[in-house]
Parts: sequence; C-alpha cells; structure tokens
Amino acid sequence: MIGIFAAEGPNGNWIPGDPNELYWGSAAFLIIAVVFVMKGVPAIKAAMKATSAKVEGELAEAEQAKAEAEAELEALTSLLGDAGAEAEVVIADAHEQATRLEADLIARAEGDVADAKERARIEVAAQRDQALADLRAAVAEQARVAADAVVRNNLDDSTQSALIDDYISSVGAS
Repeated sequence: MIGIFAAEGPNGNWIPGDPNELYWGSAAFLIIAVVFVMKGVPAIKAAMKATSAKVEGELAEAEQAKAEAEAELEALTSLLGDAGAEAEVVIADAHEQATRLEADLIARAEGDVADAKERARIEVAAQRDQALADLRAAVAEQARVAADAVVRNNLDDSTQSALIDDYISSVGAS
C-alpha cells in the first residue's frame, strides 16, 4: 500500500499530484491577485469615473442645449405672436387710411360739385345779364326805329332821344 501513497498521480479531484505545485500556484495566484487589486482596480475605477464624468458632462451639455432650444423656441414663439399683432396693426392702419381716403375723396368731390354749381350759377347770371343787355339794345334800336318812323317829321332829335330813354327805362323796370 505504500506504493499507492508514494505514487505521483493526482490526489483526488481537486488537489494536484504534487502538493508543492499547489503551494506555489496559490502563492502566484495571490501575488497576481494583489498586483491586480493594487494596479488594476484603481485603473478600472479611474476608467469608470472618467466614463461617468464624460456621461455626466454630455448630460449637462444636453440639458444646456435643451434649455437653449427651449429659450429660442420661446423667443420665436413670441416673435410670431408679435408678428401677428403687427399684422393686425398694419391691417387696422390700412382700414383707417382707406376710411380717411374715402372721406377725403367724398369731401373733395362735394367741393368740386359745389364749385361747379357756383361757376354754373355765375355763368348763368352772366349770360342772363348779357341777354338782358342785348335785349335792351335791340329794344332800344327797334324803339328808336319805330319812333323815328312814327314821328320823324313831328319830333326833333332831343324829344326823340327823351322818348327812347323813357321807353328803355320802362322796359328795364319790367
């Protein structure tokens, strides 16, 4: 039986055949684990912190960009509102100007009509005066001719002129 224990075969399922191999393997593992914990874990933590900081920075930038976009949207919305109000003001001004222009045109037309009526009245009065003057002259001429024919031999020139003047006066009075 001693030969079985001295054999260099494996010593069960978990332990290798040489116990020194177990000790040196465990020591190497512990050294590598300690080096990893001392060197690798801080590097991994630093990388994770850098990644977290980068993500937080990008989130902050995104929040800032979102706030800027909202501010710009609000400014554009207020400009659109102002544009609508300005359009209403322009339309109201246009209606007011059209109303004033219409009133001015009507007043000007009424003034032109009044001026035309006045000119027509003056022209009619002038034509009436001219017609009366022409009528008086014609009547005076006919009266003179008629009086001359009737009393040519009986009247002298002064009596004839007095008769003509009296006739003209009577025609002018009527």
